[in-house]
Amino acid sequence: METAPCPISNSREFIPYLQVPDRFDTSGKAKWNLVRSCSSGLIMLNPRPDSSEIAPHYKNGKYDPYLHTQNTSLFKDRCYLAARSLLLHYRANLVLNGLVKPVQKCRILEIGCSTGDLLNYLHRKSGIPTSNLAGVEPDHDAANYARKIYRLNIFPSLTIESTENNKFDRIVLWHTLEHIHAIHDTINHAANQLETDGILVIALPNPASSDAKHYRENWIAYDAPRHLYHFIPGTLEKLLESHKLSVFKQTPYIPDLLYNTFHSEALLCKRQGRSFKFTRILNILSRVSVNAVKGYVSPSTASSLIYFVRKKR
Repeated sequence: METAPCPISNSREFIPYLQVPDRFDTSGKAKWNLVRSCSSGLIMLNPRPDSSEIAPHYKNGKYDPYLHTQNTSLFKDRCYLAARSLLLHYRANLVLNGLVKPVQKCRILEIGCSTGDLLNYLHRKSGIPTSNLAGVEPDHDAANYARKIYRLNIFPSLTIESTENNKFDRIVLWHTLEHIHAIHDTINHAANQLETDGILVIALPNPASSDAKHYRENWIAYDAPRHLYHFIPGTLEKLLESHKLSVFKQTPYIPDLLYNTFHSEALLCKRQGRSFKFTRILNILSRVSVNAVKGYVSPSTASSLIYFVRKKR
């Protein structure tokens, strides 16, 4: 275990924020401390498993990002995979938005690419050659799936990927940055490999969202101890400032609202010993509808936000 300073201010002055359980801990006894930096406002896990201790916390068979058709046969998991596949078109459009050059000449790096679904979609549907696509994924099983099934170029770490010395038009961190111990090294790497007019696309859960405030410690996106950092709108900009990067646009990602609300409600019922009845689903749909409108009107209340980042000019 380690305690870490705030990566924005380097300060070790924090105030307690919330105690959250590990959603995979069936006993519910293990609690993790979220604290808030007095200087920057960043919410983070402290103390936390260090980089040598974190891997076992990803090995649960229910960890969604690493699911694929070859490691699950459960109906609910198949439904999740189907929904994830349907959303690839939307995600790809977000990544390619504003691209000036012909899409076939675009070069894309995804850091934390998991099973490579997005990169594969960009190849099959957008026509980007696999030689122009690269991924970084430390999980052995997920990376092997992307290599064997999709024939993608997947690196186990940024250190190895950087030896290629490539420049990219888009660098994607889709729900990745909140997991990374060496957060400054990662952002610096991305900044160095981004083309002058390239865009960094960062998807992050929003702890200032309406659903986070409603579910509190049962909000699924706190996901301790896998999520190390929780960025409210404004804190990411502070972190990027030191790397000469700036956010020029941010937009809500509504599909995450449905996912976060559904699983948070299920987690709440589980911890309170209540059954997950049909009336709960109706409540979820009602809450999602209201919060989706709120998120569009006021993005700072959205469950997840997509940040579009470029080099300062």
